[in-house]
Amino acid sequence: MARRRAAGRRALRQRQRRRGRNRAHAGSRGGRRRREEDRLMARIAFVQCQVSQLDEPVYSRMYELDPHSVAVVYWNDYGFARQRIDPEIGIVPDLGEPGGRDYPKVWIDRSMAGAHRDILAAVLQFKPEIAVLSDQPQLARLRLAFALRRRGVRVVFRVDKNQLSERPRRGFALALERQVARGAFDALAPTSPLTSAYYAWPAARESVLFPYATNERKFAPPPEVRARKRAETRARGAIAPDAFVFVSATKFSSRESPWELVESYARIADIGNIHLLALGDGPLLPEIKRECARRGLDRVTFPGFVPFRDLQDYFFAADAYLHLVAVGPWEVSPQDALVAGLGLVTTETVGSASVFLRGALRRFLVPFGDRALSAARMRELAFDPNSAAWFEPARLATGDYTVDATARRWLEAFK
Repeated sequence: MARRRAAGRRALRQRQRRRGRNRAHAGSRGGRRRREEDRLMARIAFVQCQVSQLDEPVYSRMYELDPHSVAVVYWNDYGFARQRIDPEIGIVPDLGEPGGRDYPKVWIDRSMAGAHRDILAAVLQFKPEIAVLSDQPQLARLRLAFALRRRGVRVVFRVDKNQLSERPRRGFALALERQVARGAFDALAPTSPLTSAYYAWPAARESVLFPYATNERKFAPPPEVRARKRAETRARGAIAPDAFVFVSATKFSSRESPWELVESYARIADIGNIHLLALGDGPLLPEIKRECARRGLDRVTFPGFVPFRDLQDYFFAADAYLHLVAVGPWEVSPQDALVAGLGLVTTETVGSASVFLRGALRRFLVPFGDRALSAARMRELAFDPNSAAWFEPARLATGDYTVDATARRWLEAFK
């Protein structure tokens, strides 16, 4: 009898241990599920078609500051890296940035049937409070916006359109465009105040500035890094250490009017130790090189297409930036130049420059095609060794347009 009772107690203890192990195993599975769900949660989901070297650092910085703040859904036919040849320069542009792609993201193939359903599911898997929609086709964007709002997600419209855009609307068409935006979206995420003005977004409605941001870690490093890169880049290009250097970054195509750059520089090329560093490639580059050689413009350097990861080194080698295009709805390169501490001469129809250059600095906004005035402003900068310091107010005005400022603005948005 005693042996039977002891055996019964051992069996009971064994059953209890098995139940304990089963509960622990089930708990571990549940814990893993919860951890996986937590990993997938993001307060803000961004939906966009094109992968952008300007937006990716913002998403990475948000993830760095708060891992549950951000996820991105890409909807295109190529994945997470561009694969198409740029027809104006004849290559697939290398726009990657080391360490700039560390954030949760998924890709939806837009060529597949049922893409809308797949995008909606991809967004909802992150359980976002907010969805930011940007460059999708208008009807697809509206359809997604209404579907998300029905499910309790606040939807924000990220847009860069303004009166300098290629096809801005006017009159009744503009009024209708504004009304559609106000009805379809909970908030606006303009790239600049020019966009806010275009949409006449009501002050009482929520708005979050979401610019094409400049990475301040890239364009405004410690002074010793900048000085070293300046010396190395000048040595590589056979540019004298004491030369005053203008830099430009453009496509050598008729759309970006590179002859304005060359002809303006030619007017001051022989009056001092002034160098032009003309970055970029395109169909007009061989002809422009031949013309510079014919006219003896021997202080012009053409490095060709410069990968985005190296662009800042050429800015550090320079003293002022030139951007003499016919029209630029925003144009981030003048903004980058100001963050990098350069002087600036641009045409008056460049959106970013028109926002940042105020007061006396507006004289560096020149009419397109006025090569004499462009040359006069270039001469003014080149003949004062402290001319870059004149642009300090404009540089300070770029503070809201950096990656860090933009990331932190989103972290605080709608709280």
